Amino acid sequence: MKTNTFMENKQDGRMGVFATQSVIKKWGNSQGIRLSKEILSQMNLKENDTVGISICSGKMTIEKVNRPKYLNLKERLEAFYKRPIDEIYVESVQEIDVGDPVGNEEW
Repeated sequence: MKTNTFMENKQDGRMGVFATQSVIKKWGNSQGIRLSKEILSQMNLKENDTVGISICSGKMTIEKVNRPKYLNLKERLEAFYKRPIDEIYVESVQEIDVGDPVGNEEW
């Protein structure tokens, strides 16, 4: 049995809270809950997106996890230069001696 309704938010009186029912089904050795296209659309979710699940006082909350666009410096540099990391030109990897301190620098 599946019913979709929009109901009033009990906390602040706003309309537009989406409520539906679903059935827990066996999925391999686990249990799963199917999410309708409408839910996925409202949550801006698509297949293989990562979600966080939290449980508090017997209520489960499912939220989209916004992963960073780049997971490391290599990915960020490749995206910026639009080429593989091995093809990115590096002017020099050696230390350069700029002479003795001139002002009140302390090293």
